[in-house]
Amino acid sequence: MPTETIESLIKRLSPLMEEDSEIFRELALFFGDNSKIQTHRDDLSKFLGRKRLYQVLRFTGESYKDCVYQLVDDHPESMEALGMLRYYTAPGNKIDWEQIEHAEIALGKELTTNAYGWMPDAWTAFESSTVTDSSTESTHQLVALLAFDYGE
Repeated sequence: MPTETIESLIKRLSPLMEEDSEIFRELALFFGDNSKIQTHRDDLSKFLGRKRLYQVLRFTGESYKDCVYQLVDDHPESMEALGMLRYYTAPGNKIDWEQIEHAEIALGKELTTNAYGWMPDAWTAFESSTVTDSSTESTHQLVALLAFDYGE
């Protein structure tokens, strides 16, 4: 999906979101053309539901699993999220799909289905050249986008 289309869709679904905000940029990247796994518009509309607050968490480690454990151990509030979108960035532009699968399995084991119910719960991957952060070139990275209910 072209980036311009995603950006206009984000604006339509969440008109008060600042275009220069971190969450806006990360959503445009997540749903943009460079992701290695196709993302779905339905996940964007679910993520941008009414009365939401957003948080972007970044993790680097020796492996994708290290990043997942940092998410689980250091951010227990992630279990209270309504939705989570996450992406893995490969060091050296080579995506190791098996290692991402191990990380996703570890995430599922750490957060049982009774403990969380993210809608949406989606992930994708990028080569490090796609993401402008130069620190991703030598380490594994996980970026998690969380949506919380801010109630009334």
